[in-house]
Amino acid sequence: MHIPDIIAHRGSPRECLENTLASFTRAVEQRADGVELDVHGSADGHIVVHHDAILPLAPGGSTGRTAAIRELTLPELRAVRLHGGQRVPLLEEVLELVGTRATVYVEVKAPHIEAAVAAVLDRHPTVRTAVHAFDHRIPVAIRSLRPGTAIGFLSDSYLIEPSGMLHPTAPDTLWQYTHLIDEALVRAAHKRGVKVIAWTENDPVRAHLLASWGVDGLCTDVPATIRAAFYPT
Repeated sequence: MHIPDIIAHRGSPRECLENTLASFTRAVEQRADGVELDVHGSADGHIVVHHDAILPLAPGGSTGRTAAIRELTLPELRAVRLHGGQRVPLLEEVLELVGTRATVYVEVKAPHIEAAVAAVLDRHPTVRTAVHAFDHRIPVAIRSLRPGTAIGFLSDSYLIEPSGMLHPTAPDTLWQYTHLIDEALVRAAHKRGVKVIAWTENDPVRAHLLASWGVDGLCTDVPATIRAAFYPT
């Protein structure tokens, strides 16, 4: 039976606050094959892990005063406490935490930080990493700066003719919204040497269907549940 890679979406967000060191730690404990995260750039050039471009500044992440991550320095970011007292981590910290135990899939959410992202990845050559984005120019630019970087294109539209999207830039992976995947799409991507990762898939039944079509990875909020669907005890 074909078993796709199980990729923890922002860690294990059903158990821990997403995109935090606690969430990534839990995902690794649950034996995820990969962890997926989102990055932005700070005002002083650091790459930080957070989904939204805007960060709540009130204690505990409650509503109130906010600031754009790109306008905050690292000391200012370090002073922010999210829900449960968690901090916004650096990409460096996640790479150090995960090490060789899983692949780290980096979704770049902001423009003009490609060189900084590439520099962070360069400092951790033993960690398996890949870069993806909705703005397909971003991973292509990172690969031009760092040849050999595995890149992916995010999509939430059905590709009637995949070759128009997958060439000539030729990503390694198509990150496709799970409910817009069918067997024909997987077959077309594989014909062009491109892997398919489904996001975000939390249903074990559909996970098996996607696996039967040859999907290469399942990005999920519930890595333990999806793993148990393929590796029952």
